[in-house]
Amino acid sequence: MLEEIVLSIDDEPGALAVIGELLGDSKVNIYALSATTYNEQGVVHLVCDDGDDAAEVLKSNGFKVRTTRPVMTATVDDQPGELGRYCRKLTDAGVTISAAYVARKGGGETELVFAVDDLEAAQEA
Repeated sequence: MLEEIVLSIDDEPGALAVIGELLGDSKVNIYALSATTYNEQGVVHLVCDDGDDAAEVLKSNGFKVRTTRPVMTATVDDQPGELGRYCRKLTDAGVTISAAYVARKGGGETELVFAVDDLEAAQEA
């Protein structure tokens, strides 16, 4: 199962390189990534195939892990309106989305990753 890890980091050159090297050395695959900085602080969202191992490696190397949680994937047609259509299904099922990623595009499809408050309800939607 895929898991999302959210890190707080200092905005320093090479931070993503260190994260990538640590996880690579630990054989943890990064499936999706989002990283932003504001006021010299960074937030990194990683979707990994082994969140527990990734979080432990990062913690043991001084990174602040804010949260780790399971995520789900959904494949939609790669055409205008599909994100809205799919997110409307989740909303109508009472599911709150806290993070979303585009993982892949190709072959007329887009694979999305969602962190949600109710994984079971989202998967049924």
